[in-house]
Amino acid sequence: MTRRGSMRVWLGIVISMVFLLLAIGNVEWQDVLRAWRAARIVPLVGGLALLIVAWGIAAVRWRLILAPAPHLRIRDTFAYIMIGFFANSVLPFRLGEVAKVTLMGRQRNLGISRTLGSVILERVMDLLSMVVILLILAMIMDIPPVIRAGMTTVSASGILFIVVLALLSFQEERLQRMIAVLSRFVPESLTRRPAILLHNFGRGIRVIRNPFNFLGVFMLTFAARLFGGSAVLLWLYAFNLPVPWFAAFFVLVVVNLGSAIPSSPGYIGVYHYLAILALSVWIPDRGPALAYAIGTHALNMLANVSLGAWFLGREGISLQAIRGLELSEVGDQSSNTVQASH
Repeated sequence: MTRRGSMRVWLGIVISMVFLLLAIGNVEWQDVLRAWRAARIVPLVGGLALLIVAWGIAAVRWRLILAPAPHLRIRDTFAYIMIGFFANSVLPFRLGEVAKVTLMGRQRNLGISRTLGSVILERVMDLLSMVVILLILAMIMDIPPVIRAGMTTVSASGILFIVVLALLSFQEERLQRMIAVLSRFVPESLTRRPAILLHNFGRGIRVIRNPFNFLGVFMLTFAARLFGGSAVLLWLYAFNLPVPWFAAFFVLVVVNLGSAIPSSPGYIGVYHYLAILALSVWIPDRGPALAYAIGTHALNMLANVSLGAWFLGREGISLQAIRGLELSEVGDQSSNTVQASH
């Protein structure tokens, strides 16, 4: 590991420790233990099942975004989503997205830049869906100022990204012609790779051009959020937390918005603090909220690691192979895909 890489690992650990200390500060551990003992098993398991359904819907969405891909199945996209979750859970640097993009591009011969484009579109749709949920919640509850500030930033970022992706998709041919003109004045070796990258990246976001399919992506995004929020609702019920039904979606959004914060593998500390922060709107007692955070984080990690490890074994991919992944191979991998597509 390089010196820079070591610094990033330690930075993530320090950030996780800070958030973990914030989460467990001023907590009565007797209240935590009491909440665990009173937790209901059936809704805990039911919530986990709904969460896995949400991941399955995300797999359907990714398959739709990557169309046309005749030999790609929904179980393939589900497998690589889980492998990405597994990598985020056990490895530093948030390697999950890199693993998901690179391994799908390689193993299914789609090209890394194509899968990269599709995953960026996924993340943008996720951001916009959280903004919409927060806007709806703002009509029925008082959103804390810090969350409102985050909502403004996320809204601006999501809109900017979707505009850029739309321009890249709808203006791809014009950009290719500009590169072709440029190639008359500079060596072809300097323009060929950008042309290949643009072509394959454009294929990853081409669903934007089809209103019907893009509507399908939009609806699947919200369906996944609905099942995810329902999972949280069951978990809140399992821990006997006296909150309204819409608190589940507020917790879901706050925890997801905080996923961009650097941390150690498994989102330790950050997840716990943000769950407590979201629940503090209704529950001033931190003990039951911390019990909820620890319990649901453990359920998430159980599903991520077990399913991810199973799919890693099925695909014949080693953990060491994921450690060595990087996106610097985009050009070479995409080049092979373009040649094959011709």
